[in-house]
Amino acid sequence: MTTAVPDAAHPGVPDAVHPAGSDAVQVVYVEDLIADLQLERAGLPGRDPVPAARRARQAAGELADLGLSRFVAELLGETAPVPAPSAVLDLEADEDGRRASYEVWCAEARELTDEVWRWLTERRRAAGQLPWWCGESALPLPHDSVRRLAEVTAPVRDLSEIAAAWARPAGLHGSATAEYNWRWLLLGKGVLGPSGGVSGGVPGGVPGEGQLPQLNELITLLVGQARRCGLLPLGHQVKVLRRPNTPSMVMPVRLPGSSLLSLPTAVTPVTVQYLQHELAHLAEHALRPADAPLVERWTFDPLRSEGWALLLEHLAGSTAFLARLGIDEETAAVLARFYAEEECFSRGLMAADLALDTDLAGCRTSAEALDAASAVAAATGLEWAPELLLLRQTRVLHWRSYLAGYAWRDTVRAELDARFGDGDGNGCGGGDSWADRDEAWALLRSALARTGPAGSAAGFLDALRHPGRHHRTHLHVPHAPDPMRRPDDDDRGRERDGRRTGDRPSGQGDRRPAGRAPAALP
Repeated sequence: MTTAVPDAAHPGVPDAVHPAGSDAVQVVYVEDLIADLQLERAGLPGRDPVPAARRARQAAGELADLGLSRFVAELLGETAPVPAPSAVLDLEADEDGRRASYEVWCAEARELTDEVWRWLTERRRAAGQLPWWCGESALPLPHDSVRRLAEVTAPVRDLSEIAAAWARPAGLHGSATAEYNWRWLLLGKGVLGPSGGVSGGVPGGVPGEGQLPQLNELITLLVGQARRCGLLPLGHQVKVLRRPNTPSMVMPVRLPGSSLLSLPTAVTPVTVQYLQHELAHLAEHALRPADAPLVERWTFDPLRSEGWALLLEHLAGSTAFLARLGIDEETAAVLARFYAEEECFSRGLMAADLALDTDLAGCRTSAEALDAASAVAAATGLEWAPELLLLRQTRVLHWRSYLAGYAWRDTVRAELDARFGDGDGNGCGGGDSWADRDEAWALLRSALARTGPAGSAAGFLDALRHPGRHHRTHLHVPHAPDPMRRPDDDDRGRERDGRRTGDRPSGQGDRRPAGRAPAALP
């Protein structure tokens, strides 16, 4: 297995950005360091035999000058670890297996309740004038996006009827609202019947039996569509990791040159959506300008990132899009309906997260926090363990980014439809007419390539509305200060001794993989 990334300096970079001589060499050195830290975080070996912590200590001054001290400290596990159970819910098991796995997962989360509450309390105490969840970002967030994320709201709705409707064709023995079941149903595993509609190649499957493509075929088809739309240049190297019971996710390695794509081993109906979502994130990595300052290449506005990914994910809800994946008309109609319901359900879960965030402001103890979580969970109509709902608060910036991202996505769709109303049938989309226009994809690529102040969610919209406007000088979107930064942070960086002072931030998406070597994207 090789995970090497290119180490040549980017050609044609202006001297003002990458100065000649030793400064340019230092930028490349830091790029190599970040790449190895990201690979290590994914459980893969780096390219340099010298420990990354030692190299970070040696480059402390350069990291501070580049504005990357806290970002690298987070990759090293030197920031406060995020509480997370080591157990995961085995969603690839049968119903009895899921129930047993859930009991272990829930018990471990229950033991972490006091730790989770301390973590949340410390974050709130350190936040100052900004929302406490700004501290989840290692790099400052744009002021306008912070405002939009803080203002997003959604009512908590009863989701039990959706879960019950999904359960009918699934042949479940237990309740659809049991957490080990509704989380399984949320993957769409029951919507096409007990077999899940999974094609041959899945253990126990019969070739030709299912209605969904195998994972390798699905990747090939979706990557091919992304390449035809110019979203994934051939020069961007992508390694694929197959890991059971983990969510789909991407991880930048060296921008704009290399990323990791982690996928679960089982294909379910939502795999189509999730893979399309992650390909959107890969495009955002790949289209970073190589001549941008290093900190700009690694700064992502979460509102823009998730809104953009939701835009591409939305295209997968078109029956025409699904037909191009070889899915028959009847199955495509079932999937399109399920995807709309899945969005409604997921938005309902995140509305509960935001409601609990608000309620926790009045809590003083972990017991009160659990009571608040119980009340919110009850409003969803689901058997949702309060300790697991409370645990999700460690990712509330992510949930806010999704909820606000839906509204941002719809604004982008309206702008694109207004500008590119008539399609020409090039086959990149299928539900939104703009997706059939090469000019629309060119404009989207241009907007995605913006970095710095113009690389925000507001800057993206500005690029759509005023495509001729220069993306570096004509838009000023101020960034919020880092709420977790202390006056002596730069000094602390220069004094770093290379030892880990805590575990790396954990969670399902950050777990070290077992086994499987990475493969390259087609």
